[in-house]
Amino acid sequence: MNDDGDSHSDRRTFLKSIGALGASTAVGTGAIGSVTADEHLDQYHRTLREELTDERGLPAGEFVYGGTEKAPLDAFSHNGGEGGTETEMDVSADDVPITIADRLQVTETPENAYAYTYKGSIDDRSFSQGDVLLGVAYLRGVDTASADAEVQTQAGFKWEYTNPDGSTGYSSNMVVSPANISPGSSWERHYFVVEIGEKPDGSEFQPFFEFWTGFTAQTIDFGGMALIDYSDTDVTAGRLNELLVSYDYDGRGADAQWRQAAHDRIEKIRKTDVEVEVLDGDGNAVADADVEVAMAEHAFDFGGEFTLSQIGDRWDSDVAETYRRTWLENFNKGVLTNALKVSPWSGEWGEAVNADTARRAIQWLLDNDVPTRGHALVWEEWDWMNIDADQSDAAINDLVTERIRTRASEFRGDFVEWDMHNHPIWQPNIREQIGREAALEWWQTAHDAAPDAQMYVNEMNIIAGSSYRDPYDEFITWLMDNDAGVEGIGFMGHFDITNLTPPAELLSVFDRFGEHGVPLQITEFDVQMDSRDDEAKVEAQADYVRDVLTAAFSHKAVEGVMSWCFWDESGEPKRYYSEDWTLRPHGEEYQRLVFEEWWTEESGTTDGDGVYATDGFKGTYTITATDGDQTAERAVEIGDDTGTVTVTLGESDAGGGQKDDSDDETETPPGALPGGEGPPQDLDGDGRHEDVDGDGDADIADLRSLLNNRDSGMVQENAGAYDFDGDGDVDAGDVLALFRQLYR
Repeated sequence: MNDDGDSHSDRRTFLKSIGALGASTAVGTGAIGSVTADEHLDQYHRTLREELTDERGLPAGEFVYGGTEKAPLDAFSHNGGEGGTETEMDVSADDVPITIADRLQVTETPENAYAYTYKGSIDDRSFSQGDVLLGVAYLRGVDTASADAEVQTQAGFKWEYTNPDGSTGYSSNMVVSPANISPGSSWERHYFVVEIGEKPDGSEFQPFFEFWTGFTAQTIDFGGMALIDYSDTDVTAGRLNELLVSYDYDGRGADAQWRQAAHDRIEKIRKTDVEVEVLDGDGNAVADADVEVAMAEHAFDFGGEFTLSQIGDRWDSDVAETYRRTWLENFNKGVLTNALKVSPWSGEWGEAVNADTARRAIQWLLDNDVPTRGHALVWEEWDWMNIDADQSDAAINDLVTERIRTRASEFRGDFVEWDMHNHPIWQPNIREQIGREAALEWWQTAHDAAPDAQMYVNEMNIIAGSSYRDPYDEFITWLMDNDAGVEGIGFMGHFDITNLTPPAELLSVFDRFGEHGVPLQITEFDVQMDSRDDEAKVEAQADYVRDVLTAAFSHKAVEGVMSWCFWDESGEPKRYYSEDWTLRPHGEEYQRLVFEEWWTEESGTTDGDGVYATDGFKGTYTITATDGDQTAERAVEIGDDTGTVTVTLGESDAGGGQKDDSDDETETPPGALPGGEGPPQDLDGDGRHEDVDGDGDADIADLRSLLNNRDSGMVQENAGAYDFDGDGDVDAGDVLALFRQLYR
């Protein structure tokens, strides 16, 4: 950090010195503690008070830990094992009003998040149920020892007390605003609203404010600490949340300037004209033929993570079947969340996530015709790459290239793309030791091992945060100037509900990186929050999913968004589905956009020249033409260069139109639909007959059978078994719904 100079401190301040002499160590309402008069405040505390009183309309309140920056730092101490350190440092960053901070480092992987805490006890006052306080802190995440982990902390305000049996107890957390924070690499101020709850059964209650720092081996900076007591005012926790904990963002409104422009661009770049020509068997135009233009898949990648930690060791279970089926209903592109990373691939993550479960999942994706991307070939964290730094540069480079070659070559021809270089800015550890030029060899190795896959660079804090934008841009430019073969640029989009990037800013980032002339992609998209108990947060999450997808879909350089928030068994708040598979509001918004607003299902009749014209979103379509008792269908990719799609009655992609019984060389078995091999069957127990032609499999032949027989008495009299779109009847929409179920 080039703007800060670390200075070790023995932490022996005046308050602690008098404590050693037996005087009160209170940092509350004593002469040096709690502060209400402005003359006792330093510049930081005066500025903070003015903002809260003049700009927010709050009463002054009392600063519990004193009125200087140093007082709270002296009151707080880092508690835990030998792997934790606390270092005071100077701060000289221009964009924050603080001058000193504590750097907390945990060098081991703790057993739990609260194994290390940054804790400030309050010895001189008590609180009553309903009292309200406000915690303030500037936080910055510096590093974690594991490349798979984010810097994390959790704020808490609790009582430490004595239970009736004499043991020590701790109350539940009384922080009612977002308590879980993943600090970015730049200083950001956070507010923590506290509402005092009912005391447990016990005695000797001592309140304290703390931050859990033991989520992983990590380094976090804390500055600008304050705790303001509003107990003697009429301030409520709800008012503080409303004033200070905002989930809003610029451009959220329906009339935002960026929004209409984005809709206009979507109409222009994501849609195209569709012209269908219907001919009879002799090549003559058929007027007044009925035409259905039904979208089956987007050309744009609306993809999703496939998380083996949820189902990898129980592939044949009911929950795994639900996972796979529901996944196919939502996404048209896949990526394994972790399984292709070096450590799990090497077998270090257990039975659920390893090379064997990865191979099985990838084969399933390929069997279902799902374009699949690989994540990731290089991530320059020593443990992540399973490389010991204490060896020669040549040996290290050989290991990196071997790890690239092993995984890329195994899936040669299978993947559409790879995250070739992951986190190149956040963690340049290997290059810092063996030299930047080594990266060029890594890229060449990847291209040689998987020449058909597009090779992406991928980084965080580009759209969700901004701290890495400049170095990322510079690194990509360097790679391209040296012909590394960068074929795509990825942005990790892990957004926090309390710090949402305005859509107009997202578009400007797309503009900037689009200048490199390769596709852009949001490779990991989610909107994270600590809980779903606040309706304002839930609404903001849904709105922001809408706006990120809209901004991305509207930009010509962006080719896809990979949702990193499908489902997990714990019901994590960012997921589209709850633990019981209930679709949440932001999941509903995702489906509304992808399968309704940006989805094409049109129908009409041909004109005198046998032509039906409409427009639609680019993608894969099933086009059906019907004239009397003759029906034909075509599956076709619709794009700017498609031209006129010709459908000839009596022919189809299936090799023929509807046949009468005299055309069959063999007699249709009893109970089978015309042309079927046996009675239709329900293969997955959902009450619907996926195996329409009765041959024991669900495949394209079943789509053809349903298309040709959907109006027959046998189908209509048993409509519930073929109502794949759930609208109560059987028609072409059910053919499309079965298509999606089988092939997406």
